[in-house]
Amino acid sequence: MYRWLVLSLIAYILAHWAYLSTQLPDFPDWGEAAQTALEFIFPQILVSLLLLDIERLAPLARSHGFDIHISRCKI
Repeated sequence: MYRWLVLSLIAYILAHWAYLSTQLPDFPDWGEAAQTALEFIFPQILVSLLLLDIERLAPLARSHGFDIHISRCKI
């Protein structure tokens, strides 16, 4: 129970900081604030999720005539 509370508090704080960075006078849309936090605070996670979606949908793309190759390089 405590882990859930701590994780919820951290998620709220991160989304709230992302909302404050947009400087909008309206009430926050928490979904947009969470997406903003994901894009600006955790870009590596966002890219990893995007690559996983592409790998998951590669068979569908192949069935429509597209061949997707993903190569990663260590920097």
